[in-house]
Amino acid sequence: MYKLAQPELWTGRVDSETDESQFRYFQTVNFRNINDHFNESRQGIGLLGYAVDKGVELNKGRLGAKEGPDAIKKILANLPDLRKSNVYDYGNVEHDHDTLEETQKEFAQYVATSIQRHKQTFLLGGGHDIAYAQYLGVREAHSEASLGVINIDAHFDTRLEPQSTSGTSFRQILEQDQKADYLVLGIQQSGNTQGLFDYAEEKDIGFVYADELLHQISPPIKDKVERFIHDHDVIMFTICMDVIDSAFAPGVSANGVLGLFPHIVLELAKRIIPNEKVSTISIAETNPKYDVDNRTAKLSANFLHHFIL
Repeated sequence: MYKLAQPELWTGRVDSETDESQFRYFQTVNFRNINDHFNESRQGIGLLGYAVDKGVELNKGRLGAKEGPDAIKKILANLPDLRKSNVYDYGNVEHDHDTLEETQKEFAQYVATSIQRHKQTFLLGGGHDIAYAQYLGVREAHSEASLGVINIDAHFDTRLEPQSTSGTSFRQILEQDQKADYLVLGIQQSGNTQGLFDYAEEKDIGFVYADELLHQISPPIKDKVERFIHDHDVIMFTICMDVIDSAFAPGVSANGVLGLFPHIVLELAKRIIPNEKVSTISIAETNPKYDVDNRTAKLSANFLHHFIL
């Protein structure tokens, strides 16, 4: 179910009502219905929430991620608008269909629309089943392209299940799309069964362990990411916040220790996002129910703030 943006989420400190150099996002954001037609062609930023944690429930995770999009928007609202890019908040999609797959297909239609309208599309979760919905939208917009999927995540999320969950998105993509490849950065040995590593070998999934990303990104890893981007026409980029150590991001659906430091994630993302091949960016699994002092929502919003071109 599509719900329009809520302007009341966008509030903050007023440093000036006239000097645009002192404006924050709540003073510059635009509110639009995704179904309306307007004259934008690959301009500005589309922002759409996936207020859904049904996939997390089906994956036996901690519920609460459906509150993530609004929590992130509340924090972003008070951050300074340094880029002067027009941001359009299209609201959220909620789950009210009989199956999660139907909700994912609905979300995908809006993703495709935003890709056609804007130079960047940011998708805020919600469970990481947002990734399959994101993929469907990217495929609708780029039907014949060679697609590279880059995921910063502690988990492969390639489980074999009879239905969509927050842990199946990337298996679904690989099983149905011969033109899609998958690269995961931040994999934790303790977060994936041997069967998932076997599947990664079978499908030639590229991955980098979290242990390899402790303090810096080594030249071989930089080359790995750059080659992956070079080899594909379009890049779909997603971050699962559970890749970050729980000291920095406690409010996620499946928190873990020995995770990445936020600045490493930021550095990785900055090597990916500026490329014109990147059509969409999603941030998944922010779960306000388990957050501490809005720590995870703040981190997600600040990632978004850095990613806006």
